[in-house]
Amino acid sequence: MLEQFDDNLFNALVEKITILSPAHFVFSLKSGMSIDEILD
Repeated sequence: MLEQFDDNLFNALVEKITILSPAHFVFSLKSGMSIDEILD
């Protein structure tokens, strides 16, 4: 388990982040998978 943010790992996995609204982000991974994150 990671105890702190690892920018090398993040950059190896994430292709781009699309901001749809101030509380809605889509992480596009280099594997082709997309992850929606909606903040409350």
